[in-house]
Formats: sequence, C-alpha cells, structure tokens
Amino acid sequence: MTRSKSTAKARRAQQRQRVRRRRLVLTSVVVVVAAAAVAGLVWWTAGRQPGSQAGRSVERLMHVHGLAVAPWAPDDVYVATHEGLARIDAGGAWRYISEQPHDFMGFSANPTDDGVFYSSGHPAPGTDLANPVGFMVSTDGGATWSPRSLQGQVDFHAMTVAPSDGDVVYGWNGAGRAGLYVSSDGGASWDIAGGGMLEQVGGALSLAVRSDAPDEVWAGTQAELLASRDAGRSWESVLPGAVTAVAFDPADADRVVAYAADGDGLVESRDGGQTWSELGLVVDGEDAASHIAVHPDDPQTLYVGTYGEGLQRTTDGGNNWEPLAEAGVPRD
Repeated sequence: MTRSKSTAKARRAQQRQRVRRRRLVLTSVVVVVAAAAVAGLVWWTAGRQPGSQAGRSVERLMHVHGLAVAPWAPDDVYVATHEGLARIDAGGAWRYISEQPHDFMGFSANPTDDGVFYSSGHPAPGTDLANPVGFMVSTDGGATWSPRSLQGQVDFHAMTVAPSDGDVVYGWNGAGRAGLYVSSDGGASWDIAGGGMLEQVGGALSLAVRSDAPDEVWAGTQAELLASRDAGRSWESVLPGAVTAVAFDPADADRVVAYAADGDGLVESRDGGQTWSELGLVVDGEDAASHIAVHPDDPQTLYVGTYGEGLQRTTDGGNNWEPLAEAGVPRD
C-alpha cells in the first residue's frame, strides 16, 4: 500500500504486533456474521420487550449494526442496534427514536429524501413483520417502519445508498439466495448482480457508493477492498488485506475512508484509492471497526463504530479521537 505520509517507528512496531491478533479478530467477525444470518430465527428476540421505547435513554448498546449522519439532520448521529434505532443529539444525549425495538441490520440513511431511512434485520417481539424483515423503510426519521420488499427472504448485514441518488440501494445477503442485491427504485424491486470476486472472497462486510457515481460501489471484505464501476457486475482489487468498514466522503468523491484490520487501522485515500494514509486510529484489543460515517458538512469529523460496541469520533481529521461509547456504554 502506498502512503502519502509516514508514521513513527514505535507506532509501526506496535501495529505489527497487533497483526496476528487482528487476523484472529477478523476470523471471529466473519463467524459471528455467518452465525447471525443462519440463526436469526432463534436469537432475534433475546433481551427485547414488545411495546414503544421511543424517548428512552440508551443505557447500553447491544451491537452497532449501522451508523449514519444524514445531510438533512447533520447535528445528529444515528446508531442502529440490536434493540432499536438510537440517536445522539447535538447535546450528546443518547435516546432511542424507533417506537419498536427492531434489530436493525444494514441500516442506511437516504441522503436525498428528508426523514427517510432504510434497513434490514429482524422484527421486534409482538409485531407481525416477517423474520427476517427483508427491506423496510421509515419516512418519519426512524420512528416507525414498514416493509417494502423481500420479506422473509434476505437479511442485509451490509447495505448502502448512493449519495447522489437515494433510490439506488445495494445490499449484501449472505444466506439463502446469497449475493449483491441492487435496487434503482428505493428498494421496491431488486436485481442480483454477478458476484465474481466478491463472492470468491466470502462476500461484503461493508459497502459504500462513490458520492458522484451511483454505479460505483466498493466492498470491504475479509481478503481485500474491492471496487466495482458497473453496479456490482465486475470487481477489481483496490487495497490488499482485510477491510472491515468503508465509507465515501459525501462532499468529496475522491475521498474514501476504510478500516484495514490487518494492522494499519483507519486509513484514507484522497485520490480515489490510488494512495493511502493513516488516520491515527487502531482499535485496541481484539476488535475492529464495523462502520464508518463521514460528516456531510464537515469532512474533518468522522465516526467509527466497532464490533466490540464502541464508538469513536474525531473532529480534526484523525489527529485526536474521543470515545462516545466504550464496550457498549455511552460516555457522558
């Protein structure tokens, strides 16, 4: 990997020591994702109670299944969890905003339609939604949800929406009829793109669409970072090594941020993936980033969620990081 700036020798030595642990982490991540897809009918009710929970404070995160800062709500951070959709407001308060504690998977904001979110996952207890829910939509900022398509058929653990066209949606389904699903009408209908390299490396852990090109989708996988310029029909390698999360800057089409789980941590490219530089975040312990969100108005502000139920934020482009949640517990 070509880098545009160097790092301290001590940091590099520390990163190399973490490589083996990070590979073990990645193996466990893949196992967890696969197990969740297969066993969804069993575990989806665990720890959740029926009834409205909107407005309740978040005491502990149960998994980070999605992360978004929507252009139409730039002061809020949305966190999809095993127990519902939560929001961190401008004052730092954590509260659930979804009325039902659905287990949101593949959660994404529609960047071009105010108040609209998309998600997959598993329904809350006591509801009449299919399990898995397939593809569902909220048009009231995440409070209520209704099924749109693929009920009982897919469970998108990775999903993304084109920044320039909110009707273009990509989702990776790892169970049943596996593959990369592509919609051009906001999830009403779907095609399955030929997986090729993506299927050969075990599918997508994370998906992102270039901000000015709805047909250009990138996929973080257990083997490498892949890019498709033709809506998932063919793929090419962009960055070798396991990449567990990837996101494009909605304001800069050439800027992409990814998490290199084999030791380099959070990296960015400002030239469409030709060169990369480190952003000063290597998740401690046996953990890895699962989701990345780039602020739509302030490119220096990034949010990184982890498989270990952590959430980090930088407001200076990666020079300094602050934890917003650690081991599932929100920070005051």
